[in-house]
Amino acid sequence: MKPFKNFFRSERFEMDWRPLVAQGIVIMLIGIALVLVCTVRPNVIILSARELSWLPASGMVILALGLVECLDAFLAEETRDFLQNLQVGVLDTVIGALIILSVAEEPARFSMMIANYLIVRGVVRVTLIYALQMPRAALSSVGGFLSVVMGFMIWMGWPSTAGWFLSLCLNVEIAVRGWAIIIFALWIKQQTDTELLRAR
Repeated sequence: MKPFKNFFRSERFEMDWRPLVAQGIVIMLIGIALVLVCTVRPNVIILSARELSWLPASGMVILALGLVECLDAFLAEETRDFLQNLQVGVLDTVIGALIILSVAEEPARFSMMIANYLIVRGVVRVTLIYALQMPRAALSSVGGFLSVVMGFMIWMGWPSTAGWFLSLCLNVEIAVRGWAIIIFALWIKQQTDTELLRAR
């Protein structure tokens, strides 16, 4: 992890943690709401797409999150922030757009794309948690491991490749992303509090 120490210096996270907490809470609540409606009403039709359940709605949320990440990248002051946010933003934007633009397709056709997306998101999340040496890394990385597991479940077609299950997995990923943002914001608060105590 030595190469990561210079890349992830604590000085680069001098930002207000409160907006991050608010953003994380909103994203987590959207994800939880989508998980609940996907579970209660799995056979809903959105954008005239049959058998896709809430997949188009999940795609819209992921597209919106990707566009926000891209905007964050262009507003970033450091090159590292720009590259990191842009990579994540482009991935989310492309996946969200592909889901929305392919509503006429069969749900099974999405399965490999969504499986790979979940695996990549989970691996990146776990890697960043350990690279940043965040406290309680094992607890914080549960969401990343969950995304990886869901990706492999979709890959193997178990328990299903139906639209409701693909949508459920994406919605859980959205909720987990909100949780990860909250944890990151609280870590920034802890770093800021520690620096203030040292300054005294």
